[in-house]
Amino acid sequence: MKTALLLCASIFSGLLHSQTDVSAAQIQGWLEKDQFNNIEKHVTALPTFASDVVLQQAHAQALIGLDQAENAADFLQKAHKAFPKDADLLQLAAMNQFTLAQQASIFSAAGHAKDGLALLKQAVQLAPEDGDLQLNLIGFYLQAPGIAGGDEDEGKKLAKALADKDPVAGPLAQVLVLNSDDKTDEALKVIDSALQQQPQQSRLLAQKAALLLGKKQAAEALALYQQAAQYAEKPKQKLSYLYQIGRLAAVEQQDKTAGKQALQQFIEFYQDGENQQLPWARVRLAQIHLLEQDKASAEQVLQPVLALNDREEKLEKELKTLQKQLNKLKS
Repeated sequence: MKTALLLCASIFSGLLHSQTDVSAAQIQGWLEKDQFNNIEKHVTALPTFASDVVLQQAHAQALIGLDQAENAADFLQKAHKAFPKDADLLQLAAMNQFTLAQQASIFSAAGHAKDGLALLKQAVQLAPEDGDLQLNLIGFYLQAPGIAGGDEDEGKKLAKALADKDPVAGPLAQVLVLNSDDKTDEALKVIDSALQQQPQQSRLLAQKAALLLGKKQAAEALALYQQAAQYAEKPKQKLSYLYQIGRLAAVEQQDKTAGKQALQQFIEFYQDGENQQLPWARVRLAQIHLLEQDKASAEQVLQPVLALNDREEKLEKELKTLQKQLNKLKS
């Protein structure tokens, strides 16, 4: 789910149309801060909802963000009929099908994945110059099993073509291919070459950080995520890098001060919304407090997470570990 959200985030970079009851700035702000309940409360009631493709996109993103994948699929099917030439709606529909595939039984997962692939290919046909759409398609081909539509040869073919025409998506596509072949060192060479031409490109910096993490070079990765956050062009990009800074401080015991500041910014930005990483940001911040022997602060930051009614299994396991550590630590 996270991945799908992270791949759809770039869709809403354009300005929204003016509305009578809710301003364009409000809707854009809700999208940026993952305030999906606010979107659901207001957007569908607007008089231009049925005729405004951007409002349709916002509604679909809200349904996906609220874990209503089935409802999102039904809505996106109708929206595509109303706006058959909109690549962004097709990409949302594709990513939602991939989410349904992850949630489905073994008997129906491949069907959802193939449906998603077909939608994604349509989106690419409508917007052939969109590098991010190409990246999504390449990533699917390389990662999905053959029974679900995966095709390594096709993925490599598309990556080679993209490398020649997009200075950012091109190197990232090459990295996808090299990573699929476990060639981390070669992938680093590709990114380093691209960074020589674009030393302040945040996505390239973050990709290098991720590669270095795979080589257990946490300190170097932290520095790169800090640079990526500094140069990020969009709020969601910056916040994703800030989360990584905090995670490295909590899990790899890197710069704890920088980690706390980064996570506090993340929490403040998303605290009134439904961002799916928000509980994890609170957990990571609590872990840093524990490293500093600050039991009271750790317990305080965990309260909103403990109050959640529905917690994913991985998060629940992490909370149990934290609770044991808290119980051992004197106040």
